[in-house]
Amino acid sequence: MNELKAIAEINEEIKSIVYAAENISLAATNAMLVARQAGTNAIGFSVVARELRIFSEKMAIAMQGLSELIYRQVEVTANKRHKQRRLGLLTKTCACGKLAETHIAATCAYSQAAVDEMAQVIANLVRELQLTIRRTGKQCTTGLVIARSTGIEAAHGGVMMPVLRQIAQSVEEVVSNIAVRVKQLESRLAEAGTSITPP
Repeated sequence: MNELKAIAEINEEIKSIVYAAENISLAATNAMLVARQAGTNAIGFSVVARELRIFSEKMAIAMQGLSELIYRQVEVTANKRHKQRRLGLLTKTCACGKLAETHIAATCAYSQAAVDEMAQVIANLVRELQLTIRRTGKQCTTGLVIARSTGIEAAHGGVMMPVLRQIAQSVEEVVSNIAVRVKQLESRLAEAGTSITPP
């Protein structure tokens, strides 16, 4: 698979996770409003809903960081490809004769060093992406605990309990979905790392 295409697909998955995190924020806001209507019975639910908003903000920040790393990787990968094409042309020119080889050899060496350096930058970016997504996976574990807590707190919602339970269930589904997507993204980054990272 084309390395730039793999990066673009990963970026699309990141965007879908950001969208899901925004949905959690909206659901948490809705939950806080419903908890306010439930009064003192739902104070715990309101606290958990605030934690969910914080979680969704952290997810959005983490995904923004991943997007920035992906953008940087696309930039470096495109630049590396350009340098590799240029190096290929220089190498072909060197084959034209001894005089051309003598004058172009230094440029070829410089270009090869630049390509090698960019390959190392890409390898470092892939490692940073993988580390960041692992950290994000740990955040998801925390988010799942918070989401499950909304279900527990919904039981204390008095007359608003059915609404609070419905919100809690919805939020837990979204957070679980994000956790699954982050795990899939981690796998894709591991796959992409082997195809993107230079030998």
